[in-house]
Amino acid sequence: MQLELESAVENLQQGRQDLAEAAMRRLLDDAPDFAPAMEVLAMALAGQGRLQEARQWFSCAAGLQPDSVSAWMNLGNVCLESEDAAAAGVAFERARALGAADVAWLLGYGLALLGQARFNDASGFLAAALASEPEAMDVRLAYAQSLAELERFEDLAACLQGVRADALNLGERQALAWLLAQAGSDEAAQQLYRQVIAQAPESGQARIQFALLLERLNRVEEADQVLRAVGPEHAQGAAGMLELAAARVLRRQQQQRLAIGRLAAGLQRDLAPAMQAQLQFELARNHDQLGQAEPAMLALASAHNAAERAFQQRSPDATTVPVLQWLQQRLLRPASETWAQAATDAALPRDPVFLVGFPRSGTTLLERILDAHSELDVLDERPALEVAIAQLRALPGWQDDDLGAALDALSPADIAAARRCYWNEVRRHLVPQGRLVDKYPLTMTRLPYVARLFPHADWLLLLRHPCDCVLSCYMQAFGINGGAMAFSSLESTARTYVEVMGWWHEQRMLAPARVHVLRYEDMVADLPAQLSALMAFLSQPVQQQQLSFDSHAGARSRRINTPSYSQVVQPLNAGAVGRWRSYRTYFNAQTLAMLEPWVQCFGYSLD
Repeated sequence: MQLELESAVENLQQGRQDLAEAAMRRLLDDAPDFAPAMEVLAMALAGQGRLQEARQWFSCAAGLQPDSVSAWMNLGNVCLESEDAAAAGVAFERARALGAADVAWLLGYGLALLGQARFNDASGFLAAALASEPEAMDVRLAYAQSLAELERFEDLAACLQGVRADALNLGERQALAWLLAQAGSDEAAQQLYRQVIAQAPESGQARIQFALLLERLNRVEEADQVLRAVGPEHAQGAAGMLELAAARVLRRQQQQRLAIGRLAAGLQRDLAPAMQAQLQFELARNHDQLGQAEPAMLALASAHNAAERAFQQRSPDATTVPVLQWLQQRLLRPASETWAQAATDAALPRDPVFLVGFPRSGTTLLERILDAHSELDVLDERPALEVAIAQLRALPGWQDDDLGAALDALSPADIAAARRCYWNEVRRHLVPQGRLVDKYPLTMTRLPYVARLFPHADWLLLLRHPCDCVLSCYMQAFGINGGAMAFSSLESTARTYVEVMGWWHEQRMLAPARVHVLRYEDMVADLPAQLSALMAFLSQPVQQQQLSFDSHAGARSRRINTPSYSQVVQPLNAGAVGRWRSYRTYFNAQTLAMLEPWVQCFGYSLD
């Protein structure tokens, strides 16, 4: 039997699965309980794509060898191949109980957890596997997938730097292309998609993913052409994704009713909560553009419900964490006058301009206008400041409960190191040639840190009618993360608005900052006048191309890193001004009462 077994294994290694299968079936006819023959037979069947038969034989072998690590590992791997992540997880857990702990087990169990949407758990095991074998491309790709699912996009980009596309098979290259797109590596993703589609023109999923990327880059007609090559027979395994891509393109082509039909068909499928959320948000967007408030709000309620279920699935232990907990980091008394006198390093660029505002207040529009200026460079929603803050908070003796004392205690060397950390992080995304404009809306809640590290920074604070801000945030898909839970209803969004704006106004009285305030509605009404005052604040002349910013944004090669990417390539219009009034009936009395003080403070009205 041993010779027959060795011969069958040799046939497997040389790709002769049919010969190995026939030999093992003959052997099992004579020795029906010979588990090693079952395992080789199962390998032969798996090699022929007959996964369910292979799984049955691996299961029999594991039953006969309950103390065999390899038997349970083999069963777990074939369950993964047959897309039964729950059964794979059970098999790998049995292997762990028998002592399995190597990279193969870490990878297998991590993939099983990924398939069960247990992304936090999966990430831990896959990170351990990568630490043991950093050169293993399959391990790196699996870990990268967990990072993408957890929306840790900066970590994802760093992880993908170690991936060599030429070392991957076709399926792995397609997975890499999607991950590169998630990480914002658009040029590399496009190149890889074109290669994959050229080699496998029947791959509908690759075309759908490519179309989603092209639409995200505002290349709508190209996305449409790519989708036209996808037939129903080519869209297997892309549940919901084809309808999402088609609907986005149709909406951009002003064919909202057709888009609604595609989305309704997609929502008839059995979809994961995260995909349900995406389709429902897109459905709401189309109804809103048609002026259909009631169906838009019904779709939004379903979207937020699905997003919450997806978040709970991804992070079951995180639901009790307050989403605004970082606002506890605040000054308790006025900042020391010495902050404004801090020495700066002549070798570093001039202190940045920080462009801030509550989300959906028009910061992306203003960013595009500023980016059109030859002497300004915009860093678009990259957490460079957060990286520097994390370095500060890791210092010995740091205490969040008295932020002022902690910042006072910083030595000149600490400040210099944090400033260098910030600029190093900026250069990962952009090498400024002019003055940097750091656009990250909620940096407004980091005012004390900026005051300490960048005493010569300028601030641009953009305001918009609070009700329009709240409505727009509620309508927006911000991702499947804890922060997005702050926008799960109009009331919770209003509460978030009040907390953020209250924090800013309190801290603005305690920390030095040079701030220019402007309103979105005033920009829309008279851009030349508003721009003239803004650029005078920055000591720069207005340049003509700033007034035709939509052309500049449309020609931009870098991704517009914000949910309003499709709007800022359009000419300036007042369509979004006062939109909340069409939805006023959905603002309950408590929500309006929370917002009214800020409505009055900023010169707006609830009439």
